Amino acid sequence: MKFLYSKFNYLLFFFLIFSNAIEAQKLLKDKDLDTCRVFSSFQEAISMPDEVYVLDLSGSNLSTLPDEIIKLTKLQKLNLANNFISFLPSGLFKLKNLQLLNLEENKLDSLSSEIGNLSNLLALNLTRTKIPDLPEGFANLIKLERLNLSWNNLSEDKIKAVYKLSKLKDLNLQRNQLTKLDPGIKNLSELQYLNLNFNPLILIPDEIGNLQNLIELDLGKNSELRSLPEGIKNLINLEYLNLEGVPLSTEEKTKLPKIDPELIEY
Repeated sequence: MKFLYSKFNYLLFFFLIFSNAIEAQKLLKDKDLDTCRVFSSFQEAISMPDEVYVLDLSGSNLSTLPDEIIKLTKLQKLNLANNFISFLPSGLFKLKNLQLLNLEENKLDSLSSEIGNLSNLLALNLTRTKIPDLPEGFANLIKLERLNLSWNNLSEDKIKAVYKLSKLKDLNLQRNQLTKLDPGIKNLSELQYLNLNFNPLILIPDEIGNLQNLIELDLGKNSELRSLPEGIKNLINLEYLNLEGVPLSTEEKTKLPKIDPELIEY
């Protein structure tokens, strides 16, 4: 009996590994997605769902996204930019293979917590969508590497889920209403690009010094920012630092990392 139980566990383990491998094979790299056929008609796409990996419906004057989107189970890249969509159907969040989602320039009333079900999402563009906040489920996007939240009206208490996305490499928070960053920024240790341009920032936490993989930091046009944290000196791998329009005193500038002065824009 013990032998049979052990054999069952072994077979179950093998099945799970094999299933995960099959699932991983379904996901294409960026360069491969670039060579896929791009469908630009929803009607055409839905007529041959097994062939649709890339769907571009940008600038299509859409006010709604059809529920039939759920049928596109192989879809991995979806562009819905420049439409008038205010609501996203539940079926969209069941597309487990989706890796790239562009929602730029829509008027979303809200963002469902179901977005966290997109477990393979790598890049998400929400610029100019006027979303009021990020739902709790947003923190489940554990593979997300690129996130654009620019040109919204988000305050610091509305983006807390961001600080749980430990795989982020590129985060754009330009043109929001952030007055401070949460100390949870330290969790984003893989971050390489951080854009905080044109916010009413008055406080940056010392924990920003944990972002030692940071290559570019944009603090430009934060006209209320008059002091820097001591931890900022740890960002020694910076290749670009924008401080244009930031009223820092000479003393505050001594806290800057020891990098080539030509890499700093004032």
